[in-house]
Amino acid sequence: MFRRLLDGVDPAMVDAAEQALAARPGVQAVRSVRMRWIGHRLHADAELDVDPALDLAQAHRIAHDAEHELTHTVPKLTTALIHAYPAEHGSSIPDRGRTVE
Repeated sequence: MFRRLLDGVDPAMVDAAEQALAARPGVQAVRSVRMRWIGHRLHADAELDVDPALDLAQAHRIAHDAEHELTHTVPKLTTALIHAYPAEHGSSIPDRGRTVE
């Protein structure tokens, strides 16, 4: 209850969002997922790595599809802002300390 008073989100919901995004075609890595309650609605902000060889339209489609996936997977999630970044081979992903292979 205290977590909810501070707009906090159950970590299991964040994990479910990360897994849903990681499973999307075209997503090479999930850099970060941040979620917060705004009233009775949930908002997400996510950063993804995609193939750097993709053109802008392809990267946009992946981000759009990821947004759609989140809003249909996570209960009460009404909005999601997805940022797609070109993956760099072997780069460290700062928010999670993961490495793109």
